[in-house]
Amino acid sequence: MTSQKDRVCNTIDPKFTTKGLEANTLTTTELAAQTFASFFPYSWNFIYAKNVDRTSKPEWKTETRYPITGRRLYDYWADPDTLIGVRFGNQTEYALLDIDKGSPYHPNNNHEKFKTALQALEEIGLVRPLIVQSSHSEGLHIYYPLWQEVPSFGLACAIKASLQKNNCEIAAGVIESFPNTKKYDSEFNGHRLPLQTGSYLLDNDLQIFGRDLNQFVETWLTVQEQQDIDLLKQAIAEAKANYQPPKDNRKPIKWREDLEKQIEAGWTGQGQSNQLLYLMGKYARVFLGCEDDEAIAEYITKTARSAAGFIKFCGDIKRLEQKAKDIAKWCMKHHFPWGSKKEEQTNDEGEDIENKKAQKQAERLERIRTTVNELNKTGEMPETIRGMAQAIAKTAKVSVETLYENKQLWHPEFTESRNSTNTNNSAPSPIAIAPPNEQAETQTERTVTEKALYKALGCPETPLRGQVLPKFADVDFQVLTDLPKSPQKTSDPMWIETHGRLSPPKAEISKVAMSQNLSPKTANADCLRPYEPPKSEPMSAIGSRIGYLKALLETPILRRRKSASEIASFQAELERLQLDRQTNSSP
Repeated sequence: MTSQKDRVCNTIDPKFTTKGLEANTLTTTELAAQTFASFFPYSWNFIYAKNVDRTSKPEWKTETRYPITGRRLYDYWADPDTLIGVRFGNQTEYALLDIDKGSPYHPNNNHEKFKTALQALEEIGLVRPLIVQSSHSEGLHIYYPLWQEVPSFGLACAIKASLQKNNCEIAAGVIESFPNTKKYDSEFNGHRLPLQTGSYLLDNDLQIFGRDLNQFVETWLTVQEQQDIDLLKQAIAEAKANYQPPKDNRKPIKWREDLEKQIEAGWTGQGQSNQLLYLMGKYARVFLGCEDDEAIAEYITKTARSAAGFIKFCGDIKRLEQKAKDIAKWCMKHHFPWGSKKEEQTNDEGEDIENKKAQKQAERLERIRTTVNELNKTGEMPETIRGMAQAIAKTAKVSVETLYENKQLWHPEFTESRNSTNTNNSAPSPIAIAPPNEQAETQTERTVTEKALYKALGCPETPLRGQVLPKFADVDFQVLTDLPKSPQKTSDPMWIETHGRLSPPKAEISKVAMSQNLSPKTANADCLRPYEPPKSEPMSAIGSRIGYLKALLETPILRRRKSASEIASFQAELERLQLDRQTNSSP
């Protein structure tokens, strides 16, 4: 009987994907062949050649169309008419040195140099080699099996650094290392597999003692356990940090020649000024090594004025010097002298950059303060928050994002709290909140007894839309019989902060216009405006702050803009202020 789990599994039809498929998983049935193929797992871009006699060199080719499977790798290896080789992937479990018979490091030519090369690798943790004769040419392939994967490029850097440290020459026909240090977008070099035609295992005295596959596999597994992986990883990390890729001198020479020819040709038509001036600045920075923007700007100005077609076609003659300065600053930021690195900037230069950033930020903040004061003095400050932000940003020449990052300089949310704490102070506040529009307070408004209402509510904030007031507050509402007019837009921060818009919704306006006698138990639109205490009884700073904090914490649209840490901070401040108010009010 089929179980529920089996029925569910059978209904699932996963889409086929080649992700995770590896060609080397297809192996032969022989255990030794499987293990041998597993030593060389990278299956792409393998090399092959026809087997030739001792007097000729094989013509190696690379197969890029498909990967080779483990079983086909073994089949090619066992074929006496074919030579097969592999490359390295990003990770490897072995390294290899290739020493030709004519190399000065071959033991038959100089045994001391041969020992020096082996000792160089022993210093980085490659302690035990497995040496085979590579082919009929009697060269040596020195394998270093590893019991753990390491980065191929890092291993190449470590081997190269250690050999160079011991004055060993790395070159074709002398000593070649596998994997090799390569360019980023290229493949590692390939090598032929061991124990093919003309290849034999060598003993400790470098004498041939056979080419048995089982003996090779057993020796490989024994040798790999004796390598010092920890020391090797440390050497890899140091070598990668100090590795310097070889410089291709042909590229800078050609680039420099191209720039010089384009600058020499000068202007041949209109609309070429930006490109030509930029090429001049780039040439001065990269190949002349100018270290400051003044030197680059001077070079651009002099070179441009002496270039062909400048008077006839250049449209920036009058503002050439300013444009040269702008281009020079760009070149200083994005280009570097040839052969140097971006990281070679000194600490002093880094500090100068940070100081300049701080100075620019201080200038932006000062422009915001000045603009706010001027708009308030002239009475040109808009009533809405959005209008205020746009007017300040345009006049102060700053972005709106910068304004909202520094809301304490202009936003009523912050300036109102400062005004309330300084009620008795005669000094003018930075932001003057515009009084309510008198036209909005027409005969259609309902009159509310402020003291009784706020006493009934028991808190300084205003009732929200749809909130039902206590019964003992009903007597404080007096509804007039005149038709109401549509509420006007208001810049009141409480309306905006509570509802997230500048005016009441249209549906709400229509309800007010159609109904003349709203229920006195429901807070009307006037209750949505923040409480304005009578001049004879100014609201305390603590009461104003408590009202703001409650509105902030109880309004979802405002809470979403604050982080969890900020909300927790506001909650703690609210509790502290309420406790202070109770303490002060108690006899």
